[in-house]
Amino acid sequence: MENLFFYLLKSAGLLAMFFVAYHFLLRKETFFNGNRWFLLSGLFTSVVLPLVTFDKIIWVEASPKMYAWNDNIPTALPVRTETFEINWYWVLAAVYGLGLLVFLCQFLFDFRNLRSVLKGKTVQQQADFKYIDVDEKVAPFSYFNYIVYNSALFDENELNNILAHEKVHCEQRHSIDVLIARLFCIAFWFNPIVWFYKKAMLQNLEFIADSEALKNITDKKSYQITLLKVTTHENCVAITNPFYQSLIKKRIVMLNKNQSKKWNSWKYALIIPILIGFLLYFQVNVIAQEKHSTVNAEVISTKDISVVIDKNSTDQQLKEASEQAKAQGVTLKFSKVKRNSAGEIVAIKAVYKDQNGNSGTSQINGDEAIKPMRFFKDDHGAIGFGTAKKIRIFKNGNQDNKDGNDDGEIIISTDFAEAPEAPEAAEIPEGVEAPEAPEAPEPPTPADKHKKVIIKKFKDKNGKISMTVNGETVDIDVDKIVDEALAGLNFSFDFDSDDAQENAQEQMKRAKIQIERMRPQMERAKREMERSRPEMEDAKRELEDAKRDMENAKREMEDARRQLDQSRKELEVQKAQLQKSKKSK
Repeated sequence: MENLFFYLLKSAGLLAMFFVAYHFLLRKETFFNGNRWFLLSGLFTSVVLPLVTFDKIIWVEASPKMYAWNDNIPTALPVRTETFEINWYWVLAAVYGLGLLVFLCQFLFDFRNLRSVLKGKTVQQQADFKYIDVDEKVAPFSYFNYIVYNSALFDENELNNILAHEKVHCEQRHSIDVLIARLFCIAFWFNPIVWFYKKAMLQNLEFIADSEALKNITDKKSYQITLLKVTTHENCVAITNPFYQSLIKKRIVMLNKNQSKKWNSWKYALIIPILIGFLLYFQVNVIAQEKHSTVNAEVISTKDISVVIDKNSTDQQLKEASEQAKAQGVTLKFSKVKRNSAGEIVAIKAVYKDQNGNSGTSQINGDEAIKPMRFFKDDHGAIGFGTAKKIRIFKNGNQDNKDGNDDGEIIISTDFAEAPEAPEAAEIPEGVEAPEAPEAPEPPTPADKHKKVIIKKFKDKNGKISMTVNGETVDIDVDKIVDEALAGLNFSFDFDSDDAQENAQEQMKRAKIQIERMRPQMERAKREMERSRPEMEDAKRELEDAKRDMENAKREMEDARRQLDQSRKELEVQKAQLQKSKKSK
């Protein structure tokens, strides 16, 4: 599907080159027949040239041999990818197929219309031409040897001009050009250039017919008047050569234009260097071949698949790697391989898929030579891209204690394979200088050879769960702990036994479940505190306002009490004065 996409893209580019060359260099020239063959050659070149490829072999130095690690060392657990990914190539193919179907149906509908016009009509055979005089009001047209017209619409002189024009179409088989242009519009409907290309071809065919017809017509002015008269009949059949064309003004201009000079025909040759450049830039496949050896880059175990691709890997080696993987039930494909001028790989895409549904992709893009890329598969089911290393997980302590506590420690131990010794040099005859034996790969350092990560989980008196990693207390976030502990190791898991695997997985699951149970409560409490904080602030402010109001009310009550006491005293004084006045009377 990807190859089809690039083929259509290249074909559209070539078609655009020919159209631009015609439009700017040849459109105004009177080399009508030359332009006809130029435009036809552009169509066929755009179809054929993208299929023509050349192989360029670049000899490179033999790749250094790589030695496989111990066959018993597992490399990675099977990786099952379940994510949904849209294949845009198939989407584009569906859109292209739908458009192809629509335009093909339209093409068949036009054939049906043509058949309805010709069916049941009287045919008059004269020489190689078949004349059909119809009653419908249609523009005169020709289709191969058929010439269709309505004699009632024209006088004798006009009809002779029309027939002279249509005979040229029949004699030079212009209907073939029309059908070819239409078929290209169907196949490349998505390319707007092809529709302009078709219009240019049909217009040039009319220039040819006009030019040839005038050779047998003495009155050029009468012919031009006939062109103008036929413009009123706009009912045309799509797949024919109608006498009426919308660009009448251009046809009349070309009729009165002087013949182009012959030396202007050099313009046709300008397309040749463009085509050569296209071939050299897009159609050359660079194939790298080793000078001394064509053996695969790595010594591969008979039980496992182990392939290393480096910058000097040849196309033959990539093919051998794919065949070897296929023999083991794995589909391994290499694509988008790009090389620099030295033949070194700078970009490559590798995709694998096995019978169990495991799949994966590794892609490298850039301007510099790639670093070695490894693909592997072993008897344990490990498969993928990367380097083979080993991790063991052990569980110390009881999984379920009497008190229900599952305290214990998990030890993650990493082991590396020893590097193989350098191969012994073969015996060399006397008098021949012995080449230096290849050095053995550097063995891993003791620190790298064996690493441990001890994870211990316990409960305190309050039942709170704590965890330590290598003696350091950390937050009880299992996912975070394991990710941080293994971040610098870049290993894959391989369990020594089913029991150890089940125990370790069960511990991880329990811890994760407890964390997940606690997390919502903590989140809810946090959210409630955040929500209640503004209310508490408002309540605090209201309490302070109420306190101030109470103090103000207390002061007002004290003032009222003082005023009441003063009023009472004044009342007593007035009462005493009243009694005294009574006694005096």
